Amino acid sequence: MEVLIILFPLFAFLLIGLFGRRLGDLPSAIIAVLGSALSFLFSIPALLKALNSPFSVKLYDFISLGSYTLTLGLYFDSLSAITTSLVCFISTLIFIYSIGYMENLFGQWTYKFYAYLSLFLFSMLLIVLSDNLLGMFFGWEGVGLASYFLIGYFHQQKYATNSAFEAFVMNRIGDWLYLFGIFSIFYLFGSLNLLEIFSKVKEIDPNLLGLAVLLLFGGAVGKSGQVPLHTWLPNAMVGPTPVSALLHSSTMVAAGVYMVARLYPVFESAPQSLKVVALIGGLTALFASLAATSHTDIKKIIAFSTMSQLGLMFLALGIGDRSSAMFHLTTHAFFKALLFLSAGSIIHAFHHHARNIYEVGGLKKKMPITYATFFVGALALAGIFPFAGFWSKDLIIASSYEAGFGLGVFVSFVSFLTAYYIFREGFVMFYGPERHKEHFEEEPHEAPSVMLVPMVVLAIGSAVVGFFEGWYMGALKDNKEMHLNIAISSVVIALLGIGLAYLVFVKRVLDPEKLYQSLKPIHTTFREQFFTERLYHEGFARGYMELSRSLFLAGDRFLIDGFINLLNFLYFRVVKFLWVKLDIYTVDLFVHGIAKFSFRFGRKASLIQTGLLNNYLAFLLFGLVVLLGIIIYFMG
Repeated sequence: MEVLIILFPLFAFLLIGLFGRRLGDLPSAIIAVLGSALSFLFSIPALLKALNSPFSVKLYDFISLGSYTLTLGLYFDSLSAITTSLVCFISTLIFIYSIGYMENLFGQWTYKFYAYLSLFLFSMLLIVLSDNLLGMFFGWEGVGLASYFLIGYFHQQKYATNSAFEAFVMNRIGDWLYLFGIFSIFYLFGSLNLLEIFSKVKEIDPNLLGLAVLLLFGGAVGKSGQVPLHTWLPNAMVGPTPVSALLHSSTMVAAGVYMVARLYPVFESAPQSLKVVALIGGLTALFASLAATSHTDIKKIIAFSTMSQLGLMFLALGIGDRSSAMFHLTTHAFFKALLFLSAGSIIHAFHHHARNIYEVGGLKKKMPITYATFFVGALALAGIFPFAGFWSKDLIIASSYEAGFGLGVFVSFVSFLTAYYIFREGFVMFYGPERHKEHFEEEPHEAPSVMLVPMVVLAIGSAVVGFFEGWYMGALKDNKEMHLNIAISSVVIALLGIGLAYLVFVKRVLDPEKLYQSLKPIHTTFREQFFTERLYHEGFARGYMELSRSLFLAGDRFLIDGFINLLNFLYFRVVKFLWVKLDIYTVDLFVHGIAKFSFRFGRKASLIQTGLLNNYLAFLLFGLVVLLGIIIYFMG
């Protein structure tokens, strides 16, 4: 029965993909919701069973490689079973929300959108539940393909297609590293089965293992939008908001963190490589937080928050705290989905035209439920007690201080920035003047119930899921506890960030415009992501295109085409010479000469054909005389 968990979304994808046009958009949406909901329901007994004792489900023998047979199957333990239920639950809520969000597009082949969502969920579950690296890779590529379809869903917009292409290319870079990592693991272990790999990990040379681990981590860097393969993640916000929520909460970008946690026994055996994981995670956490403080796009700010929080998870993994990283991934799924859906509610209220936080304002009275849910998500993200982020983020902060005081201060500073930028966004949108009247004709209104109910459920989850910290740590067999001094200091730091945002954007003790003018170079640097996006687009991408164009002109047009054209010229010159000298002056002259001689000789010879008997008798007599003369000559 456990295999049905991954089959329900697959069935939904196939059913909608094959018959969605006949079924219609709303029935297709309902099928997608049912596929996700049934997967969640079937994941509950599997979770309870896995908590008691891990178990495997064999699917089939995939391929034989000499004496080794690669078997595809599913593996349920505490980590995979909890993550499966989380993914299915969050996805179900987002799928329900999307019915209201996409309703205005019904009748425009929107059934394809729900087919892609189901494919996305199936692929993510394949990553989570596969008992071997090959199955994980199939899911890995599946979420990449589905994200390409969904990010570029509004394909009539060039920016959407460019963003989808960028996401695809960046992920392909990471995926190649991940694939080479899988090859390396198979070379070292002679197996791709996770349990077999874990049982042999102590026998492998740490240096060789470290290389394989770094290649695998390269895939995580691309999939989770970490520096330097990060630029696609904020640009992916051009897709529909349910896609953004799904990407950032429980599917694609979470796959990189989950993969490292799933293979953690392998990563632990290469401790030097874990330092790289921590370095990349910490760098991305700070990088994305600074970028978020200056951006004004409603969804991009939350996207940079995802990059930053994932960076903190990788940092925790790098310093040896797997359980805290995964618990933060769990709580993050709730409040990050909530923040995106709340942002989507605002965008939906303005008929999908609102994009900039400074285009709206004073929405607190117009959209009270969206206001409440957004700030619940913001409080959870900032780490305010008792919301979910407080419990999980503080565990990471505590681990950082244990690893080193400087590292703890670094993570605390990132937490300060997090509280500042998310409340900056909320204060600008929900307080202050009603700026929407200057930009839009529509009056804002609260979202329909089909969108509000998932938001409220996620808000409740964001408020209470942190209290399951002890249960979660027990399930992962970790005794980590929160320190009171860390808890108090982290809340104070978060309140300082919130207070700064409140003073600037609500009370306007400091004028934001004057601050912007005085700090414009720093603001521009942060907004441009330290110019990395421009470097990639204008430097690497355009440079590659210019290099390709130069190589095309110099190599293809000048060298190859020039050589071919020269051969063509010489060939025709030789052929013409041979045609004139050999064909015309020799062959034709000889053939024509024979023809002319034959014609003239025949014409002369025809004169003896007179038709008179006496002439023929005379010729006969003349011939006999000549013949006798010849005979006499040779006999004498």
